[in-house]
Amino acid sequence: MKSTSFLGTRVVALCFLVLSLFLAGIAAPVQAADPIKIGIVFSITGPFGFIGTPQKDAIVAIVENVNKSGGLLGRQVEVFIEDDKSVPMNAVIAVTKLARDRKVSAIVGPSMTDAGMAMIPTCEQEKVPFLLTAPVAAPYKKWVFYLGAGDAREGLWTLDFTIKTFGAKRIAVLSSTDNHGSTLGNAVASNVSKYPGASIIVHEKCEVTDTNMIPQITKIKAANPDVLLVLMPGSAAAVVAKNYKQLGLTTQVVTSHGVPMPDFIKIAGPIAEEYKWIMFGNFMAVVEKYPPDNPLKKNVYEPLKQVMQEKFGKDFKPSIFHAVTSDGIKAVIEAIRIAKSDDRAAIRDAVEKVKFEGFVGEFAPTPQDHQGAPTASTVPMILKNGEFYPWQK
Repeated sequence: MKSTSFLGTRVVALCFLVLSLFLAGIAAPVQAADPIKIGIVFSITGPFGFIGTPQKDAIVAIVENVNKSGGLLGRQVEVFIEDDKSVPMNAVIAVTKLARDRKVSAIVGPSMTDAGMAMIPTCEQEKVPFLLTAPVAAPYKKWVFYLGAGDAREGLWTLDFTIKTFGAKRIAVLSSTDNHGSTLGNAVASNVSKYPGASIIVHEKCEVTDTNMIPQITKIKAANPDVLLVLMPGSAAAVVAKNYKQLGLTTQVVTSHGVPMPDFIKIAGPIAEEYKWIMFGNFMAVVEKYPPDNPLKKNVYEPLKQVMQEKFGKDFKPSIFHAVTSDGIKAVIEAIRIAKSDDRAAIRDAVEKVKFEGFVGEFAPTPQDHQGAPTASTVPMILKNGEFYPWQK
């Protein structure tokens, strides 16, 4: 009896061992199916919260849609969203946390140009692919990819339009001293000599926090230019508009793509409309004015609109901030599909092969050029009755 009992015990133990090995065998695929991690940094609160909040909403809606459709590589996507509170140094802290602690496979963001510039060194050091959604044009970096044409190319496009449209020879420039305004201003100043007879007769600068630009605009008025280029974010341009009217200027104004933002429209929209300012901006501002068969409206805008409405209701209309963000996360998603892996290096290499028509132009980086759009991606527009319309000569 004891012998039989001992044998039975050994059989039971052997069965447990086989079962354990079986369970261990099926546990490996479970581990392999851990979520694909993507890090996000936006200014959800603070002065730039009006940009970061819709950006966050777009990420949530798009990732939920991807996961409902089966995820990526048969795995769910998990996003870790960090709020830099509109402070560039916070963005550096956030990206460090995402790269080192969360061990994300790629990073998308931020909302501010200065935050984007501040995040670049960390992404390079940590060797994590960074899809930069803020308007930044910076030297080639191995791990960094820029959405859109960048401020430098947009500056050239604005200058070319101004000279060819108005035959402008005597050009005045008022640019901000932040990265956005400086890049635009430098691009314009460095290339105006390519146009015979054209020159910048006065170039004034301001801080984005200035509340009075009468000194700069007084000098511009005295120079009597053919056209005034306003190259800065919308909040600063609103101050320019108020002082412009105060001083009685009637000079044609052409602005950069940072101007037609909600804060500018709220404060200075009526002035821009009265004096027929031409503002460059993303086609999203006028997309509802396009006919239904317009390729950008049909193939780029409507798919995003559908995803956003599934999440936020049938009356929801995406903004430019939702749109730019969608390009960033789409680039990461496509790269992961191409790489067939969530390995950082594999994703980095794959991003250089991603190509699609997006909201900030064609996304088509190459191994030699990580600026996503090879050409400028904005369109000229004007205000009518408080709404944007495509500009027509």
